[in-house]
Amino acid sequence: MDRGKDSLLIGTGLGRNRVFDAVELAVEVSRRDGGPLVLALLGHGEGAEGAPLYFVTSGSRNAPSLSNVNVPDLLGGVLNHPGLTGLVAIVDTCLSGGAVPNTPVITAGRQEGNVRFSLLFAATAKEQAYDMRLSTELTRLMEEGLPDAGEFLKVDDDLLEQLRKRINGQQPGRIVFDGGAYLGDALWLARNRAAFLDRALGSIASNAVREAVRRVDSNLRLSTEDEVAAWLKENQRTASGHSRAAVHRLGEVLTELEAGRKTLTIVSKVFGPDLTEDSLRLVGMLAGLPLHLMRYEQPPALRDMVDYAAHHGGAAEGRHRALAHLVAAMAHVTGHGDRLPDDVVGWAQDLELTITVNSRLRELNHQSDGERAPRLVLVLADDGGESVVRVDAWLLFGRALLGSQRFLCGLGAEGLERALTEAVAWAAPWANIAGKRLRHIDVAAPTLILLDRPPEEHMVRKREKLGVNYTVTTRWSGLLTPPPDLTVDDMLQVGEQLLVSLDDGDCCGPRWVHAEQLETIDHLRQHLSNHGLGQQVWALATVPESDWDFVAQELLEHTPALVWPRQRAIADQQVVEASVVRYWQALPHKIAHAYRRHVSGACRSHDDDLGPLAAVRAAWHDEDWQAFCRKRARAVVRAPDELTSKERA
Repeated sequence: MDRGKDSLLIGTGLGRNRVFDAVELAVEVSRRDGGPLVLALLGHGEGAEGAPLYFVTSGSRNAPSLSNVNVPDLLGGVLNHPGLTGLVAIVDTCLSGGAVPNTPVITAGRQEGNVRFSLLFAATAKEQAYDMRLSTELTRLMEEGLPDAGEFLKVDDDLLEQLRKRINGQQPGRIVFDGGAYLGDALWLARNRAAFLDRALGSIASNAVREAVRRVDSNLRLSTEDEVAAWLKENQRTASGHSRAAVHRLGEVLTELEAGRKTLTIVSKVFGPDLTEDSLRLVGMLAGLPLHLMRYEQPPALRDMVDYAAHHGGAAEGRHRALAHLVAAMAHVTGHGDRLPDDVVGWAQDLELTITVNSRLRELNHQSDGERAPRLVLVLADDGGESVVRVDAWLLFGRALLGSQRFLCGLGAEGLERALTEAVAWAAPWANIAGKRLRHIDVAAPTLILLDRPPEEHMVRKREKLGVNYTVTTRWSGLLTPPPDLTVDDMLQVGEQLLVSLDDGDCCGPRWVHAEQLETIDHLRQHLSNHGLGQQVWALATVPESDWDFVAQELLEHTPALVWPRQRAIADQQVVEASVVRYWQALPHKIAHAYRRHVSGACRSHDDDLGPLAAVRAAWHDEDWQAFCRKRARAVVRAPDELTSKERA
């Protein structure tokens, strides 16, 4: 098939003569225009060790040599065509190292060595080449550009190094000859897009500039970083005739443009070679970018992600947290652990983001159960009584917050279950991007709601119990919304002490509260006064006949973790206590597993010690919950009338 006036020939049976005619025409056009020729031979190559490469144009393997193209002869003839200033040849075939013309043809041919020649080949003269890897990766490099490579991409060491990083299973190589000292500039393959990042803006950055400029003056026309900088230099101090807030916002956009440009240069160089479309989607998710950016068939370009983080992530007090989160996500996905590459360290220091990047990276790397998968936290908020008015949802990866959403509840259990269903559905697309099943859900509730009904028994979707499909961990929300006579810091201190107690090597189970200690609230308080706050997990074998809510509140304030029976009392207390002790280090997940087995009717003799755990519930406190509550306690909630400079402009 002919396209572009024979500039591209495609087919399985082109024939030797047609290829020669097309090359001859291209050489003549290049000579007439006074520029070098770029010639690419992509397809099947044949030859033998020590023999020249033949480009198969006949459409059949092992055809006679005269049916195909002798590549060294073809390239040598092109090089010695009168008036041609240079040749860049790309040969992506098997055995393509055999495409090199003989040295005398280059140095002593008709042009007498007065030629410039660059050859990029896909594999050695003894190797196979696969799936057009050379031409595919070369095209991607041309689209992305190479940081610090100058204005042009050339067939040099930098280009070959990048190709070798990207191409596996074959050894690409290059040949460069420069004998044409007076024929103009050195040969180059393409303009380097990375060298023009500060001049040509992407669509997201362009929209940010256009919107900010429009607020300053609808007749003003600025479209590049340099133009914005020049205008601000002349007008920012006086802002005469313009809204100061609007001019300030334009200054913010200039800062964002500079930060985005620096970030794109670094991440393209450091992380770009290791990223794929799927891993780029995962990066966007872990950076907390909006879901709509990652849900298209084709993920956003790396540049678009950087620009979105720069212009929509906010730059409060000059801190580009969204960019920091994006870079941390790339470091996590590409397997850099807790140690950032040197180039990224320099970038973070330049933008004063070192602490933010380090903190986010450690949060992402913290996987308590060893699985790199999201975790959903649902907090049931009451109205001061027994009704849930909303469900606040947070999606975490490790300990990093990816996103949050609020779901209002209608009346009764049906309204709560509808909100829970919506919350789980909200989290599902993020888990799909991660390529993992959403398994772990934390449900936190105040005391009355906690006692009223186990979270794992709430119905979601098609009337399925939440605990059947997910490992549900029940939390007490007192560390988020403490009782009236306590502060958040008070409760966090109790939680810290409990973690210390659980780490004690002598701790092998909860302390059981006996019936005589539950006769009255005063009896319980007297008993608890003999034990320090948070020094152990308390457990009950029997729920008191009256004042159970007050008893539970006292215990939870004394320790955020509590074990109690699902029914009024445990039938065989000794068996249950033994099971709790045996699986103590695996709680509360073993309780969730025992519950699933119980409701499904599964019963296996070798799991007898696990079965009794289905008789108890647990409001559990651990390092993950303490870290979440500690972070929420530091969160500042902005009032509706507090607007950012972006919103005021």
